[in-house]
Amino acid sequence: MTKLERKNDQLKGAVVLAGGDSKRLGQPKALLDFNGRVLIEIVVETLSFYFHEITVVTDRPELYSFLPVRFTGDLLDTKQKSPLRGIHAGLSSSTLPYQFVVACDMPFVNLDLIKYMSGFAASNDAVVPRIGKHYQPLHAFYKRSCIDIIERQVAGGYYKVTDFYRHIKVKYIAMSEINRFDPGQRSFININTMEDYEKSLELMASRRDTK
Repeated sequence: MTKLERKNDQLKGAVVLAGGDSKRLGQPKALLDFNGRVLIEIVVETLSFYFHEITVVTDRPELYSFLPVRFTGDLLDTKQKSPLRGIHAGLSSSTLPYQFVVACDMPFVNLDLIKYMSGFAASNDAVVPRIGKHYQPLHAFYKRSCIDIIERQVAGGYYKVTDFYRHIKVKYIAMSEINRFDPGQRSFININTMEDYEKSLELMASRRDTK
């Protein structure tokens, strides 16, 4: 790694969104047990190998006080909940110019893919994986230049994350690029139901067995 690359890496932080209600699971998904470790702990530990600053966005920081992270709550006062508010809070609460944003319920975060994506962060407002027509907005880099645009979008009553992409410079990571680092696209597996949770447990167990 060159001196410039090391300097650029120090300008990037990570934001973990932990603000969902988890109604379908009946408990905070971030605290689901994975063989003695909770889900958000796995996500944060993986990210900590690359990012020196990690921020968890949550309105219940007391649940995650055991984590070595910064905390912030939503900064936009709106009735409708949206990951867009979490992205805004994570970007606004830090002075770092770039943030990798990920949901707390993604247990198979792939650092090799993230490092590859980070190489495009400085020259774009966002770096987002795209599989066909489907974006992965909660596994993406965003620059602080997005803050004002997000605020305008929310003020207009639009809460879909990808709606503001047309107003910024986005680098889309194509399937061919994703497959170089994560051919099974496991990075984007998230847990919304008990079935998702059970499948993720099985997948994690199978990964240990093959090591």
